[in-house]
Formats: sequence, structure tokens, C-alpha cells
Amino acid sequence: MQRPVARWLPLLLLPIALSGCMRLSEGKPPGPWHAAYQPIDDPDSDAFVAQALEKAVAEFGEPVVPVKKVLLRRSKKTGEARRYRLAEDFSLTECVNASNGLFAIYLAADPGGKNYFPLLGHECAHLLDPYLFDWYMEGFATLVSEQVCAETGHGWGDWKRRFSKSRRKPYALSYRMMRDLQREFPAEYPSIIRFTAPNGTAGRRHIDIDAWLRTLPADRRAVALGIISDYTKVLHHKASAQYYFAIPTEEPPR
Repeated sequence: MQRPVARWLPLLLLPIALSGCMRLSEGKPPGPWHAAYQPIDDPDSDAFVAQALEKAVAEFGEPVVPVKKVLLRRSKKTGEARRYRLAEDFSLTECVNASNGLFAIYLAADPGGKNYFPLLGHECAHLLDPYLFDWYMEGFATLVSEQVCAETGHGWGDWKRRFSKSRRKPYALSYRMMRDLQREFPAEYPSIIRFTAPNGTAGRRHIDIDAWLRTLPADRRAVALGIISDYTKVLHHKASAQYYFAIPTEEPPR
């Protein structure tokens, strides 16, 4: 069986602030990772996940791993896991078991918080391909979040203000880059996450932007290259093992 890939696993190994006199264990809690975090039992959240996934599939196609069940977790340790050194307050998606379509979504906000559904919408987009680790995909997921929140009548928290103006924050720039590509290429944009290539790290992939660009006529490709080039400098600087960024090999027109 293929070993499940977790988009969040490296974060679990980061040190966190110690509290009280408890001696924290460096080991792993018994059972799967998601069992160490507090479950979210909320019918509205379950309905939102179903709606978000339905919208994403209708627009972008079937997930690379069929989604059978999604577990929701608040990224706070359970009482049983409190003595383990685990990260908290992160929002990420894990493919727990690819063979039976089991996923877990971890959220850094409580149901009812202003950014709860924006975070959940973003993570739902990662259900389409949990193996993509790059800034194109992060911007794609943020854009899906905005659109599914609007369609389901949920506010988008303070994300619009945060992501519309920043010139340095990679999540803001990746969102605006993908928003601009979708606006300019509404017919071609949905296929962008179907062109992928290995990251060089086992199990991880990134969007093969060159492969997608080659599907465009030369004149339209020049437009897409111009859009991407506006964001390349910062996103390339912010690239890492967690967030790959492929710069198009073709130069944008001058």
C-alpha cells in the first residue's frame, strides 16, 4: 500500500513553547496523527465540506485520490496527547489512507470564528490533490476558498483585506496571481492542477507551469507569462521544501 503523504507532517516536529512543569515527550502518540487532535463535530462544517468538494469537482475534475471520508480536527492536542511535543494551531490537509479515501483536515480556528470557513474552504481545495506542494497550488486553494464561501453564503473573514494589498506576503501574492490567471483564462485555468511534476521529495509534486503554458497559443502564452512574472520574484524567494515554486522557462515579453 502506498504510504500516505501528509502535507503537514514536518510541522509536527517543530518545538513549541513549554507550559507548567510537564515534561514533554519527544515520541509519537499511539495511533494515527489525527487521533492526537481534537475532533470537530459540527454538521454545518460537514455540509460545507460536501458543498466545497462538489463545486471543486464540477469545475476542476475528480480528485487524484477519490475522497470517501473527511475527518475534521481542531489543531489542538487532546488531553491524552498533551504530554507529547506536537505543533498546534495549523491548518493543513492529510491523506490518511489513499486506498480507502480517508482524509483529515486540521484547522487553526474554532467553528464560529471569522476565518474558520475561509480556512476550511482553502483546505477543501487540497482534497483535489494532497500531493501538490507549491505556491501555485496555495493560491489556487485560496481562490477556491473565496469562491466557495461566496456561493455558500459564508463570509470570507478578513482575508479580502489581508490578501488584496500586501506586496510581500506569499499567500497574498499567490492568491492574486491565480485570480489574475483565472480571470484572463477562464476556459484554460481549470486544467492547471492536472499538469504536475515531482518536487524531488518522495511523494511530493508541484504544478508543472511550463506544461500548462504550452497548451496556450503563443500570443496568449505571452499574456500568462506577463501575469506570472509580476509575482515571480517574491514567490521564488519564498520557495522551500514545503512550498515549491517553478519559474516558467520561457521569458515573458518585454
